[in-house]
Amino acid sequence: MLYKRSQRLGILSCLILTVLIFAFSACSGPGKSNNAVTEPISVYVMPASRGNIDSRILYTGIVMPEKTAYVSPVISGKVSDSFFEVGDRVKKGDLLFVVENEEIEDNIRILEEQMKAAEAGMALAEAGAVAAMGSGFESQKLQYESALKTAEYNYVAAKKLYDSCCLLYEAKKIDALEYGKARNQFEQAENALETARRSYELFMEHVSRDTARSANEQLKQATASYDAIKLQLESARKKLEYAKVTSPMDGIIAVKDLTEGALVSNTMVPYVIIDIDRVRISVPVTENVIGRIKKGDMLEVSVPAVNKEPFTGEVMTISPAPDPETLTYNVSVGILNENNLIKPGMTAKVLIPSEQRENVVLVPLGSVMSDSSGEFVFIVENDTARKRPVSTGIVKDDMVEIISGINEGEMVVVKGQQFLDHDSPVKITGEGRK
Repeated sequence: MLYKRSQRLGILSCLILTVLIFAFSACSGPGKSNNAVTEPISVYVMPASRGNIDSRILYTGIVMPEKTAYVSPVISGKVSDSFFEVGDRVKKGDLLFVVENEEIEDNIRILEEQMKAAEAGMALAEAGAVAAMGSGFESQKLQYESALKTAEYNYVAAKKLYDSCCLLYEAKKIDALEYGKARNQFEQAENALETARRSYELFMEHVSRDTARSANEQLKQATASYDAIKLQLESARKKLEYAKVTSPMDGIIAVKDLTEGALVSNTMVPYVIIDIDRVRISVPVTENVIGRIKKGDMLEVSVPAVNKEPFTGEVMTISPAPDPETLTYNVSVGILNENNLIKPGMTAKVLIPSEQRENVVLVPLGSVMSDSSGEFVFIVENDTARKRPVSTGIVKDDMVEIISGINEGEMVVVKGQQFLDHDSPVKITGEGRK
């Protein structure tokens, strides 16, 4: 029994020894060899380059039309016709609406009749002046007497008609136009009679120079009366032209606030016309930036409601004085709006340069990393990554200024840098901004 037990212990000891030998062999195998080679890490690189960079400040403004016209009538009255609707495009001179004005039209008709009477009176005055200085007294006397009798006959007929029309008008049997016509004929006949009478009397007294002088004076008065009526008639016709209200410029109807049959006056603005082939954005700029821009500068402008791609705007005006409340300077930026996609009232964002650096070292922004010690980049030297602390400056889009830490031309890791340590072996897979 003793022998068998000893035999079993010996076999167990051999097994334990064998396991320990294998374990020792595994621990000292090739995986833990001090001569193992680390696989290089694939990276993309890009040389640090020199260039210009600027920082920009974002300002927000509201889109406004390039030009706006507020259309009001010159005369008051009732709208008889209106044209165009909101959104319609109009040309300068297009008829927008018409204002009725019967009073002006009636006045024009009366003045035209008075004009005829004044012309007749002036002709008689001219004849009187000629007679006062000429010969053929008897023959001319007969002419003046005949003219006087004709004028008296016309006056009696016109007076009779006028008296009859007065009664009919008071009884509302005729309208104002017919009544005015009768009254005008009576006044014309009365003026003609008076002119004929004065001409006859003037002729009869032509024997003296005073009479001739008086005849010339009568002619002057008749001419002055004619000229005065002519001016009144021209003024009335001009007022009638004001009844037709036209567009003062090319543009689009933005507001239409009238209906046919409504009353309008010169205190109302029935139409608003805007020109949006070019629009403006007004932005308030602070004092530390206003000196960096000038009229004619081209700026980047975005209108989120229209397009993700930015537009190019031109600085049109720069206010020389600040707003007294905000102490900012108003800058107006113009944008071509050929398709009229940009609408007034939309929000626009304008990028204005605030600082600019020239001929500085630039690297992709994504290549710069940071830890507790600060910012750094990895450069590649002899297929080995070197960690370089850097000091950065202006950032614009995906580029950043390097103030110190690396030099132009050094190969900066732009992809794979997150897997690197200082002195890590690397394999350059490609170059480019990643």
